[in-house]
Formats: sequence, structure tokens, C-alpha cells
Amino acid sequence: MQIVGIDTGGTFTDTVILTADGRVGVGKALTTHGRLMEGVIASLGVASRSLGKCLGEILEVTDILSHGTTVGLNALLTGTGAEVGLLVTSGFEATLPMARSNKVHGLPDEDSINALKWRKPDLLVPRRRIIGVRERIDVDGNVIVPLDEEQARQSIRQLVARGAEAIGIALMWSPVNGSHERRLAELVAEEAPSLHVTLSSELAPRIGEYERTATVAMNAYVAPLVGDYLTLLDEALRKEGFGGLFLIVTMGGGVRRASSLRDAPVHLLQSGPVGGIMAARQVGARLGHADVLTTDVGGTSFDVGLVVGGALPAASRPRIDRHSLAVPAIDLASIGTGGGSIAYVDPELGVLRVGPQSAGSMPGPACYGRGGTQPTVTDAAVVLGHLDRLGGALALDGAAARSALAPLASRLGLEVEAAAEGILRVANAQMADLVRRASVQRGHDPRNFVLYAYGGAAPQHVGRYAAEIGVKAIVIPRLAPEFSAWGAASSDLRTSYEIELPARPLQDFRDGEIEAFGRLEQRARGEFEGLAEAGLSGAVEIKRKIGLKFSRQLHRIDIEVPASRLGSADIATAEAAFRARYEQIVGRGSAHAKSAIELAAIIVEARMPIAMPNAAPAQMRAALRPARHRTAWFLGRAWETPVFLWDELGAGAEISGPAFIESEQTTAVIHPGQMATTDEDGNLTIAVPQAHTRSPSPKVEEFA
Repeated sequence: MQIVGIDTGGTFTDTVILTADGRVGVGKALTTHGRLMEGVIASLGVASRSLGKCLGEILEVTDILSHGTTVGLNALLTGTGAEVGLLVTSGFEATLPMARSNKVHGLPDEDSINALKWRKPDLLVPRRRIIGVRERIDVDGNVIVPLDEEQARQSIRQLVARGAEAIGIALMWSPVNGSHERRLAELVAEEAPSLHVTLSSELAPRIGEYERTATVAMNAYVAPLVGDYLTLLDEALRKEGFGGLFLIVTMGGGVRRASSLRDAPVHLLQSGPVGGIMAARQVGARLGHADVLTTDVGGTSFDVGLVVGGALPAASRPRIDRHSLAVPAIDLASIGTGGGSIAYVDPELGVLRVGPQSAGSMPGPACYGRGGTQPTVTDAAVVLGHLDRLGGALALDGAAARSALAPLASRLGLEVEAAAEGILRVANAQMADLVRRASVQRGHDPRNFVLYAYGGAAPQHVGRYAAEIGVKAIVIPRLAPEFSAWGAASSDLRTSYEIELPARPLQDFRDGEIEAFGRLEQRARGEFEGLAEAGLSGAVEIKRKIGLKFSRQLHRIDIEVPASRLGSADIATAEAAFRARYEQIVGRGSAHAKSAIELAAIIVEARMPIAMPNAAPAQMRAALRPARHRTAWFLGRAWETPVFLWDELGAGAEISGPAFIESEQTTAVIHPGQMATTDEDGNLTIAVPQAHTRSPSPKVEEFA
């Protein structure tokens, strides 16, 4: 089986091709914002040529193509989604604007402590396009007020007249009884058949009307754009000869058929970063690393995730751009620090800042030679000699990088090299701080974790930010620049469905069939139908879980159960597992023995493994010689630094810093005092014996 993985990032689009005979082709192309398909096809073409093939020859024999995309997220962050109309239960029109009266969650740290900057999330739906319909269903699913269909039709016409391009429907207690929502969808189809419709009872059947309504609004906001993109990309790939299965990475983990996500694109908002975390889990399992801190440094952002005991923790309160979500999402933390992040002097404090503004892919950093003039992190690396080409392919313009940094250095009263060192120091301090927050604040000690560094820029920076944290070791995967694309290609098919219910004592369900399990399992298995035609014939693995909580508490913990009918022993086992997990999260002794435990949710997860081709191991090499040397700055002075070619390193190679290890897509920087070793898969491991002690700021005369 031949598998292709593609990841569209903010700056680059990456492709990994895993051929049936074990060869690996990689490709990287600039992301073409506004014309994302062009970047995808260009990246595919580069990867095809790396295998000595043309694009058509590769696609014709590709069985599976998995894609991680930011098209929906970009629309959300840039405000370019659809004009949304929202239908809610009459009397609840203010649910979305009120936003639980929360003005702090999701704000940057510096704003969350400044009351003058407290504000609610920006509305995706203006008040004039939120209309209440007369109906009411109670907590038990009983119809209290029948749906007023004539008034509903008038409301739909009003939304169309006010410019609605998509309709979201979020009624009270629809998770218990979605009949009114389904009838409203039929009325929309009659009154405005061209509009996309999102139902909360199908997309996010969760208790909590604000999170459910916000999720519906987000889905409706990005659905037309994402749906069109997936359709057009599918058509473009078929035109080039692709006849296989088209899959999309979801932010809940795993991949799903693109056709099943056209109407539910909220599931793929963070699909790119999740691809990298899934890849880290797989590589970690191979290398014996059950606990991994994942760090992804791209052109525009820095993303941190966790693998704990071989599992991917789910976010308890997922948010994107301060908007709450009621769908599964892998726990991720992000900041706007990457290779393209722009450095500047804070106008109020006069200190050096880096990001979150980014030069992106167009024009990109000044050293790209595409017209950029603002100083970026990548320009600073070029000035210091840590980078002289984009991997081993695209030569970078050192003179343009110095010109971009010169005005900033002058304002700071520093030489250009000192200013470049300051930019890297600030950027890496921001990265290290996020890693600490993403681990320590979640109750994990970084010293117990191995840190994985991937993304095009991570190999340049990890030697700095990881050394300040105190992790066990650093691993730079062989395919680090395309790691998220590799994660897309190597992920299993996964889907999950859940229903949140009014909480009832768990003991009430003893020896009774929980009917929701059957309905959810049927929906989950439906996504795997017809896959035998695509060459996938593996068994579907089903997991059943129940969401448990203590009485009167809001947040639940999901516990796996063996069947849809729970006997006394099953309930006792589930209660014990819940109490143990509760104390692990909250603290020893916090789970009171007499506290009643309630069932609040039913969850079904389905998985079908995808067999990957086996890659040939790296060969041992006796001789280890640098390809060349170049002058670079470390610790405030110039070093004549060896440059090794990654592809020529065999298993067991040892390289002492300072040194550079270069591939066609990235450069790994090995700092003085560090040593990198290679394994049979071509991964680099850097030992971290102790926390890095920050050196004093370099003096101007040190660079004279």
C-alpha cells in the first residue's frame, strides 16, 4: 500500500510519500494563501520528483492520501468565514453574546491581569442574525411548546434577507430530543436550499448551551469555505490521477474520510498540529518513550503537546481563538512564535519583542529574497550563521537579513550580531516558557519527559529552549520538517460519537441496557463502510466509555466499560477507576468515599488500523566527515563550524557541538557542549545533562 501525507502550514506545505517498497519521498513548497490547492500540488510535485517520478505516476498508485489543513482555522482567525444566521429557542437569543459573562479566558497573560483589556470573544454571528423560534423541550426530552413552523419559516426568510450564507441551529435540550432541530433543517431546505445547515444535536450533543451554540456558530462560519476547498482539492487530485481514499486529520486524533467532514469542518480546525503529536506518539512507542513533550516550530507558531503513558490527553475545555468548543480535541498550547515572527522594539517599554506578528510565506523573512524588509527570527539565525539555506536547497540572502536587522540594532544600541542574538534569546525564552506552562501547569514534571522537536524551524532552536527546561533528552525525528505530514500519513482511521445526558446516579444503570451505546456504535461503524474497496479490510475496534462525575460537579472523567450492559462488578470497577483518576488530577484524598457518582455522558470510539510500509534502516558508517565549514556565532564569538549532511549519517554517529546537521528541508543546530547521536531510523538524540544556565547578554565589543 502506498500512502501520502500532506500538511498545510502557515508558511510551508509539506508532503511525505511512503511507497509500498519502503522508500520515503519528501517535498516542501510555500503555502499559497488564498490558493491553497496550488501549494498542495506544488509540494506533491516536489515529493514525487524526490523519488524520481512525476506527480501523475505517484498519484496513480497511491492508495491513501491523508491531509492536515488549516483552511478552516485561517478563516476563523482572519475573519473571512461565511455570514452566519443562528436559530435558537425563543428567549435564549443572548446565549452567544453573553458568553457566560467571561471576559478573561483565552486572553494573553499580559491582558488577563489588565482589567482595561478584559473583553468577551468577538462574535461570529451579529445580534441581528440571531433569531429565536417558538418551541421548548424539557430536560427529559418532552415537548412542552410545539415548534411554531410558520414563525420559523418567517425567521429563516429574515436571516436570508439579512445576508446569511449558512444557518446554525442550537435549541434548548436538543441533545436529549433533536426532533425540533431536524424539522427546522427541513424548513431551511425548503426556504433556502442552497444554504449550509449545522444542527447542534448532530454536531455537538452536549449539555451546556453556550459551548454547544458557539461550536455550531464556528462550524457554520467555516463550513462553506472548507466544504468548497475539500471538494475542489479532491477534484484536482482526481484530475491528476489519484483514485484512492481521501482522508483528513481531525483535531480529536486520527483521520476520517473527507466526505464525512464537509458538513462538520469544526473537527479539523487544528488538524495540522495534531498530526505532529500523533507522529510523536508513534515514534515514541518505537523508541521506548511513553512520556513525550512535543514541540512544533513552524514559520508562524510554536505548538506544544503531551504524550502521557502513550496516550494523547484530550483538552478538558477546548478553545480556539477564545471560542469555546464542544467537540473532542487533543490538548494543545500555542503561541505566535516561529521562524517568520517579526522582531520589534516595544514602543512603550523600549524593550525587544518577538511576535506574534509574522511575515508568513509572502513576502516571508527578508532573507527569502521575496521583498520582505522586517527583521524576523529566521533573519537573526542567518546573521549569526546558524542558517545559510532553507535546508540544503534554497540559499538565503545574508545581506538582506543584515539590512533588515540593522535599524532594529541601531535603535537598541547594539551591533547587528548582538541584536540577532537577542532576537533568538527572546524567541527561545518564549518557547521555553510555553513548554513549562503546558507541562507543569498540567501537573507534569518536564524532567520525566523526552522532548521531541519537529517542524521546519525546531531543529534550529531546540538546543536552546529545551536546555532551559530540564528534560531527559531531545529527539529530532528524521522527518522533523515534514513530521505533521508524516503523522497524517501514518495515522489510523478513528471516529468518536458521544451524547451528554442529564446526570443520573450510576447505580441506576445497573443491569440495564444503555440504549445510546447501540445508536452511537451504529453511527461510528457507518463511517467505515465501503473501505474494503479501498484496500482496507482491518477489523473495526470499538471502545465504550461513560462520562462520570460527582454529584453537583460540572466536569466529567471518561472511563472505559466492557459492554453496553453494566453489571454490579462493572459498575464497581468503573467507580474505582473514576475515583483513582479523580485523585490523580485533584489530589490524594480528594475523592470522598461517600460522594455519589453520576453518569453524564455516553461515548463510543471506533478505530481501524492502517498498515504502514516498513522503511529500510540506516546503515552504519565508519567515517564521519563534515561536508564543509562555515563561520557562525556561539556564546558571543565566532566559531569555524563543521556542517554535516543528514543523509550521509549512519546509525551510531556522534557529533559534538558546535556543529550543523543539514538536510534538504532543515538545519539542526548542535550548540557547544552538546552531542548528537543518530539511531537506525536516522533520528537525532541530544543529551541534556543539566538545565542550561543563561549566559549574560553579549557585549557590543565581543562582536567588534
